[in-house]
Amino acid sequence: MNTAHSHSISVQQHTHQNKPSYQYLLSQPSSLDSAKHYPLVLFLHGRGEIGGEIEKLLNFGPNSYLQQHHLDAICISPHVPEGRDGWAIAELISLLDQIEQQFSIDKQRIYLTGLSMGGFGVTNLALAQPQRFAALSILAAGDPNRLAPWSLNLPARPVCEELYQRLNQLPIWLAHGLKDEVIPAEFSVELAHKLGQMERQAQLQSTWYPQHEHNIWDDFYATSSFWIWLFEQTNPNPKSERQSLQNLSHLAGDYGNQHDYVSISYCEKQGLKLLCKDLQDNELSFTLYPVTKDLLFCEIGCLRFIEQAKHTQLALTRLTLLDKFELG
Repeated sequence: MNTAHSHSISVQQHTHQNKPSYQYLLSQPSSLDSAKHYPLVLFLHGRGEIGGEIEKLLNFGPNSYLQQHHLDAICISPHVPEGRDGWAIAELISLLDQIEQQFSIDKQRIYLTGLSMGGFGVTNLALAQPQRFAALSILAAGDPNRLAPWSLNLPARPVCEELYQRLNQLPIWLAHGLKDEVIPAEFSVELAHKLGQMERQAQLQSTWYPQHEHNIWDDFYATSSFWIWLFEQTNPNPKSERQSLQNLSHLAGDYGNQHDYVSISYCEKQGLKLLCKDLQDNELSFTLYPVTKDLLFCEIGCLRFIEQAKHTQLALTRLTLLDKFELG
């Protein structure tokens, strides 16, 4: 399939740990210059695009813009298949690794953008590898910790400052419709306010659409000013290494009480995993990524471990404090 202005788009299949992962749309200039390093744009779609034909992504993000304009960049748009819920950060990291090996990518100009569910994915991927990207744009989303589906029905706590300080050197553009009834605008407004209070070393800007509901992306991605801004951003010291999960096995266990709890499991190959249930009592499993020795996060929330002399507590950052105990 082809788009206007000398771009070609093809459907590719990514493999992660010897298993099929995401299909993705690969968009590239029709005539690649072998002597040139190209910027890379990773676009993450929303929940409404899960399943079905991947070609629907032609109408979203950079693919939509490319129908009328040219971007001198390589763009990839992975697709979440039916039966999966949300973005798997480890698989996205693996996909980026593959693209960097396959193409001549300018590692100082790797950009991350997404809408709704994809906006939360953008935030979490950037938190996992904040030194890998040159800029983020987060549309109709905000703080992922507001979505944590723990069975514990308790009031949310403030944004975790220690976590979001990891993004202080990343240029960020937040956007949200103020009449959004799918994901409330306060998710983004609160995050923008908290980020703005920190001592940032990079630009933070926001666009609030007073009359828009959830879909702001048609208008946002259609503006040339956004793409000009995006490609102006550079990362002078790109890094993609990951922090180690070694020496964290002691955090494994059950936290809460025998009627309402979450579990942390550990194995050498997969590291730490969070096991919990959502409000409908469905069992969920998420890989945990370390930020500091006592702070970890996954796709749905941030966890802080508070170690005392003979006791460990787990703070689900936006929710509550759980005591470690032994089942049975």
